[in-house]
Amino acid sequence: MQNGNIIDAHALNAFVTIAEADSLSEAAKRLGITQPAVSQCLKQLEAQVGTPLVIRRTSPVQLTVAGHVLKQNADAILGELRRLNATVREAADKGLMQCRLGFITSCAEVFGSRLIAGLGHQTERLTLRSGLTPPLIEAFLNREIDVLVSEEPLTGVEGIERFTVLRDPMLLAVSRPQMRAAGHSLLSLAASMPLIKFGRDASIGRYSEVVFRRMNIPVKVRYETDDTHTLMSFVRDGHGWAILSALCLAQTLHAVDGVDILQLDASRHARTIYLTARKGEMGAVPAQIAASIQSIFSTAILPKLRSAAPWMHDTLFNPPSTEPSPIR
Repeated sequence: MQNGNIIDAHALNAFVTIAEADSLSEAAKRLGITQPAVSQCLKQLEAQVGTPLVIRRTSPVQLTVAGHVLKQNADAILGELRRLNATVREAADKGLMQCRLGFITSCAEVFGSRLIAGLGHQTERLTLRSGLTPPLIEAFLNREIDVLVSEEPLTGVEGIERFTVLRDPMLLAVSRPQMRAAGHSLLSLAASMPLIKFGRDASIGRYSEVVFRRMNIPVKVRYETDDTHTLMSFVRDGHGWAILSALCLAQTLHAVDGVDILQLDASRHARTIYLTARKGEMGAVPAQIAASIQSIFSTAILPKLRSAAPWMHDTLFNPPSTEPSPIR
């Protein structure tokens, strides 16, 4: 080629039609254009590739060696383009796409299976990655995941859309015998027993420290963990008390026998769960995922939470209307 321009599909299609016709006039009829236009298209293509493609003044049309090579490859390329076009149309009709989800662990365990089942008909391939917030944010910013569900609103990141999914209030968990011994007082509980705490690597662990400062509650930390199941097993076995969120509780409802779940400070402390996605890249899918999470929570999760803590009511989980701010 004499320049760096890529041959476009229209030029390839015109050349294949010329190669399969008996004459340029017949090619023009098949293409629905004039013969001079066909001749001009052929000249431009030859100028672009830098070599003659057709032997002039022959009937029927004969190709040069270069023309034969282009014809063979053009057939394959145009075939692939037709298949691609059909695939794109089918995907548009069905709303199919590949979707890579990143969920903090609590949301992955609570919503993941039901959400994947609900989205299966809309996606060609769906993957779910779970874990702590910092690596998930890094993966989102590196375009390794498409949709992020976490407690970080990413307010400083441009070009994203954000949906406020739900409020996740903080709760108090303590074994029933220890609660009776402490006399139902948080201050006496904190004074008499150690705290089982989420570690600082987990954002909920950092938020727990904020809660204690706000409440001016001195605590004695003996155990730290990043795993909700471990934390609740320690509580159940009487090693101490803990605060955790409602979604964390939903992860471990099988382990609440013998554990009291109590309201913490009139439910004033909560983290907010957000869904973020790159604006315009996933169409309506992010909004649908956010709505699906809310629906799953209200119909399947909240009734189970209320079986463990009857005092919970749906308004505790209403998202805040104020501008989001990240947990630090």
